[in-house]
Amino acid sequence: MLSFYRFRAIHNISLNKSLKNSNLQEIAFQLGLESGSEQRIETSFTIEKDGMLTNLEAFSEYPELKEEALKILKKIEKLQPQEHSGGKFITQEISLPIKFKVETEESRLYRLRKDARKKELQEN
Repeated sequence: MLSFYRFRAIHNISLNKSLKNSNLQEIAFQLGLESGSEQRIETSFTIEKDGMLTNLEAFSEYPELKEEALKILKKIEKLQPQEHSGGKFITQEISLPIKFKVETEESRLYRLRKDARKKELQEN
């Protein structure tokens, strides 16, 4: 299994993009999770020889967070498969925790205002 740190160095951009566009914070707020608490969703998937993600799984005590984690994984673009000796690509089994800190009420309001401004600018 590929180490988290090596995976992160290779694929961080795609994962960050998917996380940034996720609804994890809003779901955490709706679930009433404690502000400032760290949440963790365990995920696992396979990177196929062609870079596609398959066998997507997520594990969380909250079904809503599990579903959002699966949406995040589905949004990730093709990834670079691991190259084995001889230049052949191999499939990789990945276990990757998604960690996030539940935002405070103040940061939530800031995020909502920022999102509203962005949406307003896109409409004009």
